[in-house]
Amino acid sequence: MIKKILVGLAGTEYTEVAIHRAIELAERHNAELTGVTVMDPAKISGDAVPIGGGGNATELRQERMRVTQQRIEAATASFTKNCNEMSVRYRLEHEEGDAFKLMLSYSRYHDLTIFGLRSVFEYYFENVDSGGLLERLIRGGVRPIVAVSKQYRSIRRVVVAYSGSVESAKAMRRFVQMRLWPKAAMKIVTFGDAREAPQTLLADAKAYCDAHGFRTEVEHVATPAKTALLPYADDSDADMIVLGNSARNLLMRKVFGETAIHVMQNSNLPLFLAQ
Repeated sequence: MIKKILVGLAGTEYTEVAIHRAIELAERHNAELTGVTVMDPAKISGDAVPIGGGGNATELRQERMRVTQQRIEAATASFTKNCNEMSVRYRLEHEEGDAFKLMLSYSRYHDLTIFGLRSVFEYYFENVDSGGLLERLIRGGVRPIVAVSKQYRSIRRVVVAYSGSVESAKAMRRFVQMRLWPKAAMKIVTFGDAREAPQTLLADAKAYCDAHGFRTEVEHVATPAKTALLPYADDSDADMIVLGNSARNLLMRKVFGETAIHVMQNSNLPLFLAQ
């Protein structure tokens, strides 16, 4: 059951799609949205400047403040306008401080968090490497996440990257149980050397998803997921990729953790990320 959805209003090129996706899911599940904007004065201030450069630093801070405020106002206006037009219940929160910590705090009391696919990295979290940020988000408990792409697309076909690990099984189950897109066709795929015989893994996974009423196909691809997953999803005309993440795997830089990081950095498709 989904009753509360968190939306990061970053004011980037992903924000309109994030709003559209959040409203779509809120309508379907009769959920309330929480839209959050965050202004981080520490990042707006920028780096230290040499002696005598105070005037330039002041101008830079003012320009950053102006641009940030414009983006926040535009994102807020779009969010409230669309929610009102669709009669979706919502709250709007304006925060100031460390966006990462704030979003962690808000996520504790929401069933789903929606971000832009890379706006999390490019706007509030600039100067943080993508792998490190993803690790922090997972360790902090932000899950599940729907990371939206720049272009909105209906979710009709979903590729589930399944390794047989506990983490990837949890992600698959979470996607199925949440029934975000119950009419979507699912393609469950194992890549490279699976932990068990691929056909056994796939048969069991298919039986589980079929039992929940999903239309499911399966396939094994001999190439490792890190290099094969994104091309496979494109060739399959997929609308979303489902990935499981493990904090332990990411910390130890094991194969599936590296795959998740690679996909988040390079995918043009929306992602469902869970643990």
